Amino acid sequence: MTTPPSQPPPSYPVPSGYPPGQPPRPQKYRPSWVWFLVGAGLIVVGGVAAVGLFIWTLAAFFTTDARVPIDGRPHTVTVDTDGDRMLWRSDDVFDPGCRVVDTATGEEIRLRPVTSQFTRDTGDGDFVAAYRFAPGSGELEVTCNATPGANLGSEDRLGDPDDRQVVIGPAPTVGGFVGGLIATVAVGGLLGLLGLATLIVNGVLWATRPARPKS
Repeated sequence: MTTPPSQPPPSYPVPSGYPPGQPPRPQKYRPSWVWFLVGAGLIVVGGVAAVGLFIWTLAAFFTTDARVPIDGRPHTVTVDTDGDRMLWRSDDVFDPGCRVVDTATGEEIRLRPVTSQFTRDTGDGDFVAAYRFAPGSGELEVTCNATPGANLGSEDRLGDPDDRQVVIGPAPTVGGFVGGLIATVAVGGLLGLLGLATLIVNGVLWATRPARPKS
């Protein structure tokens, strides 16, 4: 007895409105204008962050805790205690001959010579970093009296001897300065590039996609 050949399964018609295969992907439209504001905002924030970090990096070169005349008399000053302090001398005064005493303990604070070259402009001439020291209690008695024969500069540049002085402020460090510059470039650059990329991508999508239909 012969077996009749098998018949292929019947084909079913495709439902009306659907092409064969996968259903079509939903239409993508232009991005919202809000994304352009996001990109521009990231660029602005990056610029502000870079400027702020740069100013913070250089803050030690602009901040002054106290000024002390080089007159041989003790002067009581108050300094911040958030880190080491720097004693800056005029570039015309080789050795101001200073002595710093913590008035809270009566102990003399050791002055450590600065090996790195730091210079700041306070508006009345250039000052060079001479010594760094621990702030102690922050209440200090500073006496500066240049040793006999020390270079006190010319009268024409320094004016009245009573105007000769040293400046005390926060102590900058090479590591902190370099780290601040790296943070300035990294944070500002990253936010700026992210904002620029956002603008470019949304600009391309805006130009290549149709507008969203109005409801």
